[in-house]
Amino acid sequence: MTSLNVNGLLTLLVESAQRRLLWIMLLAYALAAGWPEPGLALRGVTPLQLAGAAVPLQAGLLAVMVFNAGLTARAEALPGLLRHPRALLVGIAANALLPTVLLAVGAVAAQGWHSPHEAQSLLVGLALVGAMPVAAGATVFAQGSEGNATLTLGLVIGSTLLSPLTIPLGLHLGGFLASGPYAADLHAAAAHACSVLAVVTVVLPCAFGLGLGRLLRARHPALLTAALPSVRVVNLAVVVLLSYTNACGGLGQVVARPDPDFLLLVAVAAAAMCGGSFLTGWVLAGRLGLPRADAIALAYASGMNNSSAGAVVAVTRLPGNPAVLVPILAYSVLQKILASQLGAFVRHARFDDETSVGR
Repeated sequence: MTSLNVNGLLTLLVESAQRRLLWIMLLAYALAAGWPEPGLALRGVTPLQLAGAAVPLQAGLLAVMVFNAGLTARAEALPGLLRHPRALLVGIAANALLPTVLLAVGAVAAQGWHSPHEAQSLLVGLALVGAMPVAAGATVFAQGSEGNATLTLGLVIGSTLLSPLTIPLGLHLGGFLASGPYAADLHAAAAHACSVLAVVTVVLPCAFGLGLGRLLRARHPALLTAALPSVRVVNLAVVVLLSYTNACGGLGQVVARPDPDFLLLVAVAAAAMCGGSFLTGWVLAGRLGLPRADAIALAYASGMNNSSAGAVVAVTRLPGNPAVLVPILAYSVLQKILASQLGAFVRHARFDDETSVGR
């Protein structure tokens, strides 16, 4: 079998898997709930030591995912965003601050919940996922909805490169909304998020991937084209493995000791925060007079956060409270469902200005 045929098969495999990604993620969660032992063993693997701290396997997998996102990004049009940066700056600010605003509303609503532990665990979990940068999957949904692909990519890359600043900000703000040891956990996670480890596992892989991708496109485009199907397969495998390992432990406890009212609270709160972020991003874009394609990109960037990164922080920094994983996993599933629904909504929306920067 020739390399061309192999690449063709890999491309078909990735495209088929991406169309069924939600079901694959749900299968990974079900496997984590029913057979968590391999995932728990993998979570204990620390292949590297950095600045005296152990680097867990999940952080390494996250670095691979971020590197691949940078490598496969078509970044040639990104400089145009810097010449007209309003939409880019608004999108990054919305991704960093909107979840905290909505979380503040949720914190007030959760004050009357009968279990303070459940209410605080919910706040911590949603604060963790809300503080994360824009999910790379936003580019796929935005393109499918006729959004500005260049702006969406810029929001993913920009929020990722700024994450050593925005993640601690989001976690500290979440810490002010929580109380007692839960607030202390968020402030401690914020201090860790701006460490050397965060730069090495997030910012540098993204920057290196972008640089290598640009170099290969300029000097060896055929080599990059041939490698892309394999890179996408690896990235898909990393996403699924991260989903499985992050869910192990937390979901096992949910299955062993089901708590229907907590699960209902999590589902309602995660849906409200995610849906509210999508809606607020869309309305904000309209108020600012952004063109339709930019508004679509801004809406997806506002509502889609890198839940895998949030789960990694929860597993590595808050291992003593697996309940915080439940809202993160719920948000991960719900943001994909709501993103699909947003696509159906924006296809019928009308904007007077159909032009867009860098599209």
